[in-house]
Amino acid sequence: MTETLVFTMRAMGAVVDVFAGPGVSPRLIETLVSAWTDCEACPAPEPSPPWNPEHVSIVLATRQNPMPATTVGSREVPVLTVDADVPRVAQDFTSLVTLELIRRHIGRMHLFHAAALMQPGTGQVVALVGPSGRGKTTASRALARAGWVYLSDETCAIDPETLAVLPYPKPLSIIAKPAEPKTQIAASALGLRHHDPASPVRPELARLVVLDRLDAGTRPHEDAARGLRCLPLLESLQVLAEQSSGLARTRDGLLRLAELADRIGGVDAVTYTDSSQLPGLLADSLETRRDAGVEPWKYIPGSAPGEPAGHDLPSSDLPGPVVPEPKGSERLYSRSVETCGIVTDHGMLLMHPERTVIYSELGADLWIEAGDGRTRHHLEERLSEIYGPPPPGAFDVVLDTILEDGGLVVSNPPGTASPPTDPEEQP
Repeated sequence: MTETLVFTMRAMGAVVDVFAGPGVSPRLIETLVSAWTDCEACPAPEPSPPWNPEHVSIVLATRQNPMPATTVGSREVPVLTVDADVPRVAQDFTSLVTLELIRRHIGRMHLFHAAALMQPGTGQVVALVGPSGRGKTTASRALARAGWVYLSDETCAIDPETLAVLPYPKPLSIIAKPAEPKTQIAASALGLRHHDPASPVRPELARLVVLDRLDAGTRPHEDAARGLRCLPLLESLQVLAEQSSGLARTRDGLLRLAELADRIGGVDAVTYTDSSQLPGLLADSLETRRDAGVEPWKYIPGSAPGEPAGHDLPSSDLPGPVVPEPKGSERLYSRSVETCGIVTDHGMLLMHPERTVIYSELGADLWIEAGDGRTRHHLEERLSEIYGPPPPGAFDVVLDTILEDGGLVVSNPPGTASPPTDPEEQP
């Protein structure tokens, strides 16, 4: 074994072992250890121990001494090729560590692209959700300077059973010069308070907040909208789904997401122009009592077998029982097995493997009624019973829209041959 364990650290509930091949600069190792000091990064003891399959492992290698791919247990160990550009390598290392930790927790944890800050006395955690460039790092610094405890500015991992948040005090990625790699600086080096593993206070999720930062030149009517507001359930779930890692690979991932939003009393959005406004706004939010289950919803899978789960809507708000279709030659429309949905009084969020879309009440009922196969006539008749006779062509517009979106698929009835191919369309 030519790789040497150069340092270890603890992050997001895991031990991370960092190995280095021949020729890796000691200066680079010192830079990484310094940047990750809040994750208890420390030089490894000698001699170098063998690979530990329970740990996350990363290998550093030079271009002059490339390392072959290595598998430990069932996982392939990633190799980061390094050079003399230490700031760029440090930035790439941060991204790689984050990716490997996310992979470790997919299917077991809620994983949001979010900053996480904790109130030191209570352990209440606010997760600030948003894509890159939304201001999570700046918000983290503002809150930590106001006395909040820094847990992460990038990824928030939440236990779905206990709502415990796994601290990930990675270095903050600071823009030093435009168009250059971000500088990786430990929170403690910036004077920010980070979580002490020995503290009896344990971080637990209290609020999910979507960041909505306004530009400095915002118009007066937009500036007046600053503050916290509770998002409608479907809108909030769509944002959370877009900012989640591994949701499609998590069993009943959308259901678990709705249950999480339910337990914490919904998802907020905070509109602000300057990060200095956030400490007061978020502290006020934590002092406000929130009731769980404020908006009724129901989880419905695609056409795969299984009973819908979740919180029932009133029976009058859902379509009636589906009746069997008579056999015939008319084509059948059914829910795509790759989709699932959360339905509320206001419509439905449909989740595809890689995206989500919000349907109106009419579209939601059409998708639900389709089940595992219904004819066009049956679907139009059922929706007419619910909403009354539609205007000419309206039903076709909704049906075609859902078909184009992939929420429904079309098939021939069992035992019916496919229609013959037009000879002119044959190659």
